[in-house]
Amino acid sequence: MKERLINNLGLKILAIFLAFFVWLIVVNVSNPVVTRTQEVPVEMIGQEILAKSNLTYEVLGKNSVTVSYEVRTRDAYRVGAGDFYVYADLAELYDVTGSIPLKVDIANQEVKSMIEGTPTAKPGVIRVKTEKVQKKRFDLQVRTNGTPEEGYALGTISLVPDYVYVTGAVSVIGQINSVGVEINNLEGINSELVGTASPVYYDANGNTLDLAKDTKLNISEITYQIPILKVKNLNLSFQVAGTVAEGYRFIGAESDIESISVQGMKSVLAPLTALTIADEQLNLNGAMQDVVVKVDLNKYLPENVTVAGDTATVATVTLKVEQLETRSFLIKAEDITLTGTSQGHRYEFDTEKVEVKIQGLREDLDSLKTEDLKPTIDVSNMQEGIYQGILTMELGEGFDLLSQASVMILSAPVGETKIEAPDGIREPQSTKEPQSTKEPEGTKVSESTKASENTKTGTVSAKPDAAKTSE
Repeated sequence: MKERLINNLGLKILAIFLAFFVWLIVVNVSNPVVTRTQEVPVEMIGQEILAKSNLTYEVLGKNSVTVSYEVRTRDAYRVGAGDFYVYADLAELYDVTGSIPLKVDIANQEVKSMIEGTPTAKPGVIRVKTEKVQKKRFDLQVRTNGTPEEGYALGTISLVPDYVYVTGAVSVIGQINSVGVEINNLEGINSELVGTASPVYYDANGNTLDLAKDTKLNISEITYQIPILKVKNLNLSFQVAGTVAEGYRFIGAESDIESISVQGMKSVLAPLTALTIADEQLNLNGAMQDVVVKVDLNKYLPENVTVAGDTATVATVTLKVEQLETRSFLIKAEDITLTGTSQGHRYEFDTEKVEVKIQGLREDLDSLKTEDLKPTIDVSNMQEGIYQGILTMELGEGFDLLSQASVMILSAPVGETKIEAPDGIREPQSTKEPQSTKEPEGTKVSESTKASENTKTGTVSAKPDAAKTSE
């Protein structure tokens, strides 16, 4: 079989070639009519008819059809899809089925003379769906990408205009949850930025929607202006009013927010070192326990200063109040330092120990030692006789001297055993005023304390026969 196929192969190829050549001659001489097709887009006309009824339309399926036509063989190559014009007139819409008949015209007059008969479209109709038109206003939102240079923040972004009107089919407008502009060139900037951006549609999940072909905007470009502000961190300073109950002390304010990051023009922020909070709720009148209040920091920001970023603005402030305690301390006479002594005089105390009562916070009292009091008595004005000594102590901040036992001092020349004191107890010729104890801020002092002159010095009296000699 194989030998029969390849036998006289050259003659067989020549026969095929000659047959094709003869066919070509016949075709060119007779120039027969052939049927050809082109895929042509459909143009919709008559939209104004629907617009008068506030309607819009949507083509169902393809918006192109196949145009079939007849043409002579030798002219077939000269006809293309662009030579045909297919259209559907919305005025001929059949409401029941939504169908519109298609019409085919030959756009090129030269081609028109080549076409045999009338071109036809398949399918012969196009189906559309009509829907009510909606025009809706959307306030523009802003999405930014990029972070300004460290120490700077974005100010309030202004848009012109700050809203748009979107027109489209009700079903299309219903897909749009919001409209905004996206500004992407913000990385590392430290100065004002001005530019334009096109509106973008978003769904309820914040995803972008491609509805440009199905909607119409009243404006296509939005102008934006972004001021760049300086950022500064301010510590919070709380101004507390009122006085706690007697026997208690305000020991300070604690806040879950210790500082706040703010932004504003550099010239506005420059003089600011702290944010002062003077809220009417920060009041301690009669308090016997901690006072907890919530304060909105926004109320105390200076003009043209705002909170930077997502900084929390509601502070929980605790005004700490603690009850005072009273402790008794025994001061040995030998630990009392005498100042202003005279050479050749001896000084004797009438007691071995002096009791003092000090009020303060428990933790402070726990750490207070007798030697910390550094008790002294000035004897520089004591001549011969028995004197009432004025005990002076060094009490630190936070302590109040409530009371102290008295102490008597015998002043006599060395070696003299008997002292005449016809006038009784003598006062020093020049007695120094007791040192006043500072009343802690926010704490009342009891009447009994005031009666003892609220001093950090004490005067006491004791029996002379209990005196002890102190060289």
